[in-house]
Amino acid sequence: MTIDYYTILLLVITGLSSGIFVGAASGTAGMFMIPCLTIFIERPISQAIGTSLLIDAIIGLVAGIVFLKNSKVDVKSSYPLIITGVLGALIGGKLTAITPESELNIIIGIFLVIFGLNLLINGVQRNIKYINSKINFKFIKDHRTISFVILGFFIGLISGFSGMGSASIIAIIMVFILDQDIHKAIGTSLLSMFFIAGAGGISHVISSEIVLSALLIAGCSAGIGAFLGSAFANKINEDKLGRIIGLITVILGAILLVKIFS
Repeated sequence: MTIDYYTILLLVITGLSSGIFVGAASGTAGMFMIPCLTIFIERPISQAIGTSLLIDAIIGLVAGIVFLKNSKVDVKSSYPLIITGVLGALIGGKLTAITPESELNIIIGIFLVIFGLNLLINGVQRNIKYINSKINFKFIKDHRTISFVILGFFIGLISGFSGMGSASIIAIIMVFILDQDIHKAIGTSLLSMFFIAGAGGISHVISSEIVLSALLIAGCSAGIGAFLGSAFANKINEDKLGRIIGLITVILGAILLVKIFS
C-alpha cells in the first residue's frame, strides 16, 4: 500500500473516530475501517476485514481496561460466550477467504446501510426498549450457560466473517440476559471483543489478509480514541452520538454498494 500524507491523515482520522465511538458506546470499527480501506485506499475487502478486526481488538483492550478500572466489567459471567466466540471467529475468518469479493462487498454494504438507518432513525435507547418489548428472554435466562455457548459461537462466526466486531451484540446480551446497566454492559462487551475480534483477526493474519501499514497507523490512533471515548463515556449522549454515526454509516454503505454496481 502506498503511504502518502493523505493516506496517513485518512487512517489517523478513521482510527481515532472508530476508537472514540466504539470506546464510548460499543459498536465496531468495521463501520469506518472497512469502507475506508475498500473505497478510499482500494484494498481487497478480505484484507479490510482482517485489519478491521485487529483494530477492534485494540479498541476492546484499551477501552475495556478503562472500564475495568472503573469497576464496569463483568467478564466472569460471560466467559462461556467468550470461549465459543473465539472458536467461531477463527472459523469465520476462514470463510472470508473462500467467499467471492463481490458477494462480500454486497453483504457488508447492505449491513452498513441497514445498521446505519436503524441508528439514525431510532437512536440507541429506543432500540433497547423496542427489543425488550418484542422478545421474551425468559428461556435464555433459564438456560444461560448453554445459550451463551451457542450465541457466542454464532457471534464469533459472524464477526470473523464480516469484520464487524462483536461488542454491540454482546452489550445487548449483557443488558437483556444479565440485566446489567448500560455502562457495565458496554465495558464487558468491549473486553470480550478483544478476545473474539482478536481471534478473528489472527485467522485473517494466517491467510495474509491484513494491511499491516494501515493496522499500525489506524491502530495507534484507534487506541488513543478508545481511551478518550471510554474515559468520557458517562458524559456522552449515546442517542445523539448514535444518530451521527448512523448517518455516516449509511453514506459509507451506500458508496460501497454504488462502487460495486458502477
